[in-house]
Amino acid sequence: MLDRFKGLQLNFLHGLLVVVFLVGIACVEWVIHLTSSQYQQLKSNRATTELVGIRSQMEQLFGEASRAAFAFSSYFSVQPVTEPVNTRLLAVSILKESPVVKRVSVWRNQDLLFAYPITPAMTLWTSQAPKQYDLTSPVAQLFENYQVSAPRLLENGALALDVTLPIYTRHFTFSGFYWGSVRLLVDISEIMRRVREGSAADYEIALSRASVEKLGEEVFLGNPDILNTADATTELDVFNETWQVHARAKRTNTEVSGMGWLRFFGYAGVIVLAAVIALLSRSYRALHQQARTDVLTGLLNRRALTQRFKALALRNDTPLEVIYIDLNKFKPINDQYGHAVGDRFLMHVASILNTYVNAKEAGRIGGDEFVVLRPLKSSEVGKTDGVRAIVEHLREHPFVFERGELTIHASVGRAEFPTEGRSLEELLHVADERMYEDKNKDV
Repeated sequence: MLDRFKGLQLNFLHGLLVVVFLVGIACVEWVIHLTSSQYQQLKSNRATTELVGIRSQMEQLFGEASRAAFAFSSYFSVQPVTEPVNTRLLAVSILKESPVVKRVSVWRNQDLLFAYPITPAMTLWTSQAPKQYDLTSPVAQLFENYQVSAPRLLENGALALDVTLPIYTRHFTFSGFYWGSVRLLVDISEIMRRVREGSAADYEIALSRASVEKLGEEVFLGNPDILNTADATTELDVFNETWQVHARAKRTNTEVSGMGWLRFFGYAGVIVLAAVIALLSRSYRALHQQARTDVLTGLLNRRALTQRFKALALRNDTPLEVIYIDLNKFKPINDQYGHAVGDRFLMHVASILNTYVNAKEAGRIGGDEFVVLRPLKSSEVGKTDGVRAIVEHLREHPFVFERGELTIHASVGRAEFPTEGRSLEELLHVADERMYEDKNKDV
């Protein structure tokens, strides 16, 4: 029962080792997930706050373009017929005050009347002519009549869009009627460059707008992946259109290494704890083994032999043979060659017995005294063949060492369970007497 209890303790330690390892890994991953979630939430909150400043800066830059368009529209509404030089001066002034506006043009009845600056690639900078506005639209609806083109690439690789505003003139000749349109080329890439250098220095920015063709949001500036992985998103009103601004914090080495170190130390802690339990299990197993075995030979000791006998005897009263072995002339070996050779001689005898019987059924109970437990078949009951076989087996395997060769001589006695005893002590007593009888024969 005690042996079984110790076995259960070992199994418990092994199970505990597995549970600690698995639960430890789960806990480490849970802590990392929780930490990562909290960190992502902090990033999202910070990004939301930062995005307010980003949107404010973008609104300011787009507002400059809007005011430029309104200034041009107002100028022509008062003075539709003007000298080109005055129009050019106004355009230069507008472009200087609003760097995001790259080109100004005036249209009349689908015809281009004025454009600044004029470049060799002007045709590439000019999209289709603006649509014809309602001739009687009130001036109060001026800002509701923005035309905004889809963002497009310019010849220099920049992303831009055309913003068109109608001109309703107050001139007595055209009073209250649509006269023409003013169109500005707004450089979105320039706006984003200024934003990235300013409030968005630590963020990746993407712009998207509703797309009928794609039945959803179309990213026209920035990495499309940001649309699904953004830390924060907000709306931006651009010339009566609603765009989406997506911001994602740039991943830093600190963030990457922080999670890596957390996982490293977490797993290291789990491994250390598992190693401690493994060492405890190993130490317990070693102590358990020492309590059951002879220190010198590794055979079972008297206590373990008793437990093994009980285990074998409980198998439906299976007949057992208890063989008592006493080595002859062992003391002269110690005296002549020393105790070191004597110990080696005993270990050699133990190894020979282990090759003859099961290691769990051979033991050492004294200096040169050994015991073998051997289950018997029904045909072997009452016969001494096993005894003679062990004696011959020992004699056939002499101990060879650096100073020669020593033949193993032994006196042997046997007793049978259950006919000659019900306990190991009773059987050993019977076998011991017969062993001495055998020893006296050799005298």
